[in-house]
Amino acid sequence: MKQPDLYPIPFTTLVHRLDRELAAGGDPVYTLPRRSWWVPDAGCDTSLVHHGRRLATPVGPASGPHTQLAQNLLISWLAGGRFLELKTVQVLDELEISRPCINVPHVGYNVEWSQELRVAQSATEYAKGWFLVHMLASEHGPALWSGPDCAFDISLGYDLAGIRSDKVRGFLDTMRDAGGLLDGLRAELPPSLRKWADVPCPARVSDSVTLSTFHGCPADEIEAIARQTLDWGWHTVIKLNPTLLGYDRVRALLDHMGYGFIQIHREDFDEDLQWGQLMDLVPRVKAVARERGLGFGVKFTNNLVCTSPETPFEEEKTYLSGPPLHAIALTIAAQFREVWPEVPITFSAGIDGKNIVPVVAAGIGPVTASTDLLKARGYARMSRYVVALEKAMAKAGAASLGAYRASNEARSLSDLASGVEDDQHYHRTSNVKPPRKVGSQLALLDCLTCDKCIPVCPNLANFSVVLPRGEYRPGRVSWSGGDFTLSEGETLVVAQKHQIGTTAEACNYCGHCDVWCPEDGGPYLVKPNLFLSEASFEGLVDRNGFLVSADRRSIRWRVDGKQYLYHRQDDGRARLEVDGGAVVLEADVPVETEGMGEVDLTVAVTMKLFLGAFADPSAEVWLH
Repeated sequence: MKQPDLYPIPFTTLVHRLDRELAAGGDPVYTLPRRSWWVPDAGCDTSLVHHGRRLATPVGPASGPHTQLAQNLLISWLAGGRFLELKTVQVLDELEISRPCINVPHVGYNVEWSQELRVAQSATEYAKGWFLVHMLASEHGPALWSGPDCAFDISLGYDLAGIRSDKVRGFLDTMRDAGGLLDGLRAELPPSLRKWADVPCPARVSDSVTLSTFHGCPADEIEAIARQTLDWGWHTVIKLNPTLLGYDRVRALLDHMGYGFIQIHREDFDEDLQWGQLMDLVPRVKAVARERGLGFGVKFTNNLVCTSPETPFEEEKTYLSGPPLHAIALTIAAQFREVWPEVPITFSAGIDGKNIVPVVAAGIGPVTASTDLLKARGYARMSRYVVALEKAMAKAGAASLGAYRASNEARSLSDLASGVEDDQHYHRTSNVKPPRKVGSQLALLDCLTCDKCIPVCPNLANFSVVLPRGEYRPGRVSWSGGDFTLSEGETLVVAQKHQIGTTAEACNYCGHCDVWCPEDGGPYLVKPNLFLSEASFEGLVDRNGFLVSADRRSIRWRVDGKQYLYHRQDDGRARLEVDGGAVVLEADVPVETEGMGEVDLTVAVTMKLFLGAFADPSAEVWLH
């Protein structure tokens, strides 16, 4: 399946929805219910200082599907993420990636890719997210936070030439000073949103980078990239690969934990950075950072390149994440700390609600997650990380994170790693059962409405919308000129309390909602797609879906190559236009026709119902 283009949601739309939902009580905001927001506990300081910046919590989303669009960044922050590792930017920003590309039924698999936007679009999305976070934390927000207290971290790949290119260098310069971009965003907002435009927002979006040195990058290239970003004045962290542990050790860990079916290849390990090479480059890069007065650290780890019979991907090689990767990465981190106890370690491998507290307590941080956030409840799982940390600190009588790390409750990193491979939480037996399928097929209307597809979508593309329940038999009309006949047609039934839809602009066909949907077919492929603009409707020509007019009186529907237009007239009637003709309806009954055509009037009823649902001011959709 071809990768569709993403059409980032306009900034005005994002701010309008934030304003509207907060005015209505803020439950939810951007689909996240208030019970899943992270609100600081005044008696428990979970903050961490990283590269000189205070982070109110030591957790956040990892570079990946949760950090590529502005709405992702705001909801990550709302759920407690205070270290947001932005999706990797590289010079090659016009890649064609096959779909589906994410599969997380228990452990995680993905197809390798970086940003799906152009580099300039990524800069704009990150600036939009930065501005939105400052809006929510301002006096106009719910007044639950003292300020943003967060960091946006640039994930950068993959080679020195690309990073030195004008395109990537320009991106970095913009992230360091986005004043012009932020002023442009302010100017987009209409007078009704002026209070949000006036919210102070620092021009510096980021001052730190995490270098994504993916598989096969030579040691001297990794060192040269790190030296370059340090020379440019960026705090620098090198993200390392799980292949550092060596083929034999990784193979033994996978086998011991029951993942013998996952195949790894010795040549992938041989081509990657070796342990001895890492030991050689660390002191040299560390010295450069010290000379520049900048921070330096390492991150464990990237995903593990492998092949697996479980994946639905076209590519043979895939990238493993989740529970088995946690055991591998923790083992490497402990091994590294024994040699370099003073070098800060950040971590992003199989983090979840069970291990977040001991990992942070062991002195690692910030800690980021991705695979776990792709499971049931989605972003809401992150707020549970921070709550779990607060409870652990309270139990230990520790008022600050530093005090908790020094308490008897905290275990050392080497102690954590020594028992990780025997922990059943990471074994296949605990990660074998996929989400339940019931054997029925999805249809446009009336699925099980379990809503599981909504929180697992990292782009917040899926939504629920309320349509009036009922059974409709409007008939089938055939006409030529003003003469028409009405005969028996199909029956349209709307039985469920609400319906599921997908925002076309925000859906990249990753396929992950299909993994968690109990029915077959894939919500992103079958459920009604809502387009937000004429440009996206015309650009995504292979996609069925609806487009609502700016005045909310008309709706277009493209389905299986055909297009229909339904328009509410001033006289209370409605006009349905089809290829070659039109029919005027009064209470769903044809009263006038023109041209020539034939259509089942369930089409008109469907369009009328969705127009009313999408245009409802309280609907949780990306329209304004």
